[in-house]
Formats: sequence, C-alpha cells, structure tokens
Amino acid sequence: METVKLYDEHPYDTTFHATIQDIQYDKNTTLILDQTLFFPEEGGQCADTGTIDGYEVIDVQISKGIIKHILKGHIKLEKGKEIVGEIDWTLRFSNMQNHSGEHIFSGIVHREYGYDNVGFHLGMDVVSVDFNGPIDAVNLRRIEKEVNQVIYENRAIRAYYPDEEELASLDYRSKKEVDAPLRIVEIEDCDVCACCAPHVLHTGEVGLFKVVHMMNYKGGVRIFILCGQRALDYVFEMDDNMNAIYHMLSANNESVVKYVRGLIETNNALKQEVFNLNKKEVHRLIEQADDNQRYFFMEELDKNLQREMVNNLADRLEGYVGVFVGNDQMGYRFILASHHADTTKLFNVLKSQGAKGGGNALMVQGYMKTSQNTIEELLKSQQ
Repeated sequence: METVKLYDEHPYDTTFHATIQDIQYDKNTTLILDQTLFFPEEGGQCADTGTIDGYEVIDVQISKGIIKHILKGHIKLEKGKEIVGEIDWTLRFSNMQNHSGEHIFSGIVHREYGYDNVGFHLGMDVVSVDFNGPIDAVNLRRIEKEVNQVIYENRAIRAYYPDEEELASLDYRSKKEVDAPLRIVEIEDCDVCACCAPHVLHTGEVGLFKVVHMMNYKGGVRIFILCGQRALDYVFEMDDNMNAIYHMLSANNESVVKYVRGLIETNNALKQEVFNLNKKEVHRLIEQADDNQRYFFMEELDKNLQREMVNNLADRLEGYVGVFVGNDQMGYRFILASHHADTTKLFNVLKSQGAKGGGNALMVQGYMKTSQNTIEELLKSQQ
C-alpha cells in the first residue's frame, strides 16, 4: 500500500499523526508510515528533515510509492504505534520558495527559447538548473528581471492532479516520462509543469529571485540560482563584502570599479617589472653556470622563465641541469634536463624523497616537498 502524501494537499502543515506500518533496522531505523508530511528526496529536490516522536529524521526516500523515513540510530518502536511527526518548516518553506522560483524561471526560458530544463538540483545550499541551449549574460539578466516581475505580481500557483481528459488538453513541461497519476503545477500566465514537490500558493511568497552564476554545460548552460530567504542572505553577504572592500579601498559604489581597475593595472605593471628583473637574473646565473654550478634554487620564478633557464643550461653544460623554485616549507617545483643523459634516471632518485611528476629522457618536471639540503645531497650522489 502506497504512503499517503499529506504534503500534496497540505504543504503548509508542519505536524501530523500517522501509524507505523513497518520497521527496518540497520545502523539506523527506517519507518514506513501510512501517511506523511515528509517530502522524500525526489525530482531533484532534497528531502525534508524534522522529527518523529522527537527522534531526528535524517533522510526520507521513496520507492514505488512507499516512503521510508530514516531515523538516526537504533530506535525501539513497534508496528501499529501512532506517532507524531514534525517537519523542519524553515527548510520546507525554503525549498518551496526555491522550487517555485525555478518553475517561473524555467517557464520563461522555455517560452522564449524553447529550451528544456534537463537537470535540476535543489540541495541544502546549492540550486542549479540545466538548459539544453545557450543563454548570454545580457539576456540572462533580462530574464532575471522578468522572473522577479512575476513574483511582484503575486500570481496564483495551483498544484493538482488532472483527470485524463484535462491532462490531454494541457501543454505542460516535464523533465521525464512520469507514470500516472500525474501532478501538475500551474503558475498563472507563466508555466505549466509536471512536478511532485510542494510549492507556495502565490508567486509573491518566493520573495526574491537571484541568478548567482552561469557556466557552459553539455552544449547548454548550468545556471545557479537562489530564491527567497536564501537569495536575501546571499544579497546581505554580498553587501557586507562590498562594504568591507569600500572600507579597505576608501572607495564607494561609484568609484570602486575604477579604483580596482587601477590596482589591477598597477599590479600588472609591477608583475612585468619583476619578470624583467628575474629575466636579467636568470641570464646572469646562466652565464656563471659551470660543472660545479648546474642546479639552482630560487624562491620565486615564472614557469616560462624556469623552462627557458633550464633549456639554456642544458645547451651549455653536459650532464644533468635543473632549476628548483620554492622553499622548504611549501616545497619545490622543479624542471630537470639534459642533452647527454637520461633525465628519468635522475628523476627516479628524487622519487625516493616523494618527488612526483613526469617527462622523458630529455626533460622531467614535477614537485617535491622536502628540504633543499636533502635535494642537494641526492643530486650530488648522481654526479
């Protein structure tokens, strides 16, 4: 007998009574009830949390209509016992806000682009939506405004099970083929979509919709969003970060971008100056290199300069040469080379002290975290 889904008809209720139908034990306790308000992990959304008779519910799963409630630890309960369940309303309402906001968003994208929502994840922290087509940043910002406009208009949201005749007349979105009975979530003049999750009754309850990040994904895009309290918390965090930046730079909202751009330009100029100085130092060291000075240790050096230095050393000297960049605390990034000997043999010696990397007989590069003295002793043993 399938579990009665109280959350379908009563998404705003937080407590319920039910009777234990079955109990299963492993390291935790699994209860099957005749009815429940706990929404299981389904449709890309995380499960509700809460308590049953005061015991913590750590997970809720569904299989073939049977909903399993996993309680933390080994709990002594009996079949036929009536229990009292209570869901975590903060998580439930947050999920309702984010899921309803996602439907508004996906509905608008589908209407304007014809894209399907091919992936959805609503977790405790991250909410992501995958579309099977590209959206540029300018249009994404425009759609973000449209979603919030729908929220401001406080349109009705209806969740229901249509009969076969009504379902046949509906043009609805669906991420996958769903066995009957099919539950439809309809947002007034915005979206019609098959969905199993609890939703708010009006779009105004979503509160706020915010796009956080977008990335290319499998020929389309993956977009990270936040709604409701999560979106507000994100905006507060961003505001706090910006105020901290204003304070550090003695800037304000109007001047901060110009100020940061100037810092970046100055930093790039300094990096170029350091690069030029290092290049002069590299050439000086190459000129003084000889059979007694074929390995060099440097605190900092650009990777391209490191490779240039090793190549020049290998051109000038027979045997092994190498450049190690770093320090004893952080470890050393190294490049070894030789035009006359198999460099992998020297690399195998360094491996005895944990060196990792790869290459060929002419050149090997890698990393090792050990002291300069230890490395120098290993190198001397191969001369």
